[in-house]
Amino acid sequence: YLGYNDWRLPNVLEQASLINAEEQDTSMWLNAQGFLNVQGNPYWTSTTDPTITTNGWVTFMVGGDKDSTAKTSSLGFKAWPVRSGY
Repeated sequence: YLGYNDWRLPNVLEQASLINAEEQDTSMWLNAQGFLNVQGNPYWTSTTDPTITTNGWVTFMVGGDKDSTAKTSSLGFKAWPVRSGY
């Protein structure tokens, strides 16, 4: 995508680092900071829940919560791919 082949999902700590604890709705705040189309819906991370390995961690851009959910979930969670370099 966009000429790169090193896209990946961020781990739960990387994704959570985008959460602004001072804002109830981090998605609106990120959009105001120059990001485009950030949604409040949960975003998948690459982190597997070690206690239930069929689950993965998601982060919520509204409220800042993290949750473990089934990797087979069809709830329409989003993905926010990242690259490791410039």
